[in-house]
Amino acid sequence: MISDFVRILRAADIRVSPAETLDAAEIFETIGFDDRSILKYALGQTLAKTEMEKLAFDEAFESYFRLPEETPPSLPFENQEENQHQDGEDAQDKSAEQNSGEGRPQQGTQESAQQGAQEAGAASDNANQTLTEMLENRDTAALQAAMQQAATQAGLADARLFTQQGMFSRRIMEAMGLADLEARIRQMNEGGETEEAERLRAGRAQLFEAVQDFVERQIAMRTKNAGRLLREDALSRIRLTNLDKSDMKIMRELIRKLAKRLASRHSRRRKKAQRGMLDIRRTMRANVAYDGKLFNLAWRRVKVERPKLIVLCDVSGSVAAVSRFFLMFLYSLDEVMPKTRSFVFSNRAGEITDLLQGDDLETAMEAALRQYGGGSTDYGMSIMDLAEATLDSVDKKTTVMVLGDARSNYGDPGHLALKEFYERAGRVIFLNPEPETVWDTGDSEMKKLGAYCTHKQTCNSVKHVERVLDDLLRLGG
Repeated sequence: MISDFVRILRAADIRVSPAETLDAAEIFETIGFDDRSILKYALGQTLAKTEMEKLAFDEAFESYFRLPEETPPSLPFENQEENQHQDGEDAQDKSAEQNSGEGRPQQGTQESAQQGAQEAGAASDNANQTLTEMLENRDTAALQAAMQQAATQAGLADARLFTQQGMFSRRIMEAMGLADLEARIRQMNEGGETEEAERLRAGRAQLFEAVQDFVERQIAMRTKNAGRLLREDALSRIRLTNLDKSDMKIMRELIRKLAKRLASRHSRRRKKAQRGMLDIRRTMRANVAYDGKLFNLAWRRVKVERPKLIVLCDVSGSVAAVSRFFLMFLYSLDEVMPKTRSFVFSNRAGEITDLLQGDDLETAMEAALRQYGGGSTDYGMSIMDLAEATLDSVDKKTTVMVLGDARSNYGDPGHLALKEFYERAGRVIFLNPEPETVWDTGDSEMKKLGAYCTHKQTCNSVKHVERVLDDLLRLGG
């Protein structure tokens, strides 16, 4: 149940980690569902972090853990006159109790306890009732429990489209015992019990309506942000040069989300790696005074170097779109890649590291594009500018990354300047937004530039950028 509820929360844009899921499962096992308000508070404290998430959590909890209706469904075979008569008798009994039993509160408490025990026993008996018996007995609690169980059997947790509502409603009805109910209705008709059969038919129709409502609510919870999530997934795979301006806002949020995931993943990995392996010799020496009992553990400390990265991005023409999003990733990964120096170029390269450290990324990007973009591409001059600014600091712990289409307008491709980086740096990576099939066509110089790269690949979507940076952080960590 908890894993399914977590899926509902994630569909409502509440970030829940696997560790938080385990904590929630432990809370549910400890508290149970006896006190719904305590359960809600405990789960909310564990799973909802921000004010917006708390509001979304409250809504999801109330929808998912909706209690059965307090009154039975108004099934058509209920005898209206009998109910009214019974209500009158109940009112008279209540009045008599008020007149004669005002001084006996303990008796009422005992009666309530006995009634609760009887209801608990009845609930156990209800588990063995058939669907026909539940309808005839007007047992709402049993119907609700049977509906929940049948929903699990029908795989309702996998529902993703509202067009599946009819299919899942039918599956749930069948899992609840629809076939036996219909057989019982036929048997009543054949035996002349037409009035009873009609009541069961009406009850079946009302139950089907209740099941449809239940399925609709469940699908609504699971698909709350399905459209946006599908759009985000599509945008993460589409070429950045083909983006529509209307999608820019979604893309910026998507990049922040993916960058945060990368930062979180590699921060945890670094913390774990820093501890190192157990140093057996030091551990044994440290515990000599304790007759060899291992009270103090000594670890082999491993110095983990953060990636030292130099980035050169082409911001001319159509390549600028890819570079823009690549630099957004780097900006968002400052926590795990603080030693990054960023340069952009069209005909001359310029450093924008300080610009990207400002609070307003959009303003920084616009300033960088105005200052260094728009010119005729010159790889030879730009790589020489990069060498002049950074080559003295490059060593085997440095990764040099170039993002561009390698089209030099038939001028100097800069491969000899790149060779100097190749000889000094640990890695030289070339990311080309164009498909590999068009490399070395026209004025493309990928063959010359690629000869001095340790790795080269196509990179023209958010998924590509994420994968490249994930690999870089993994190698660096």
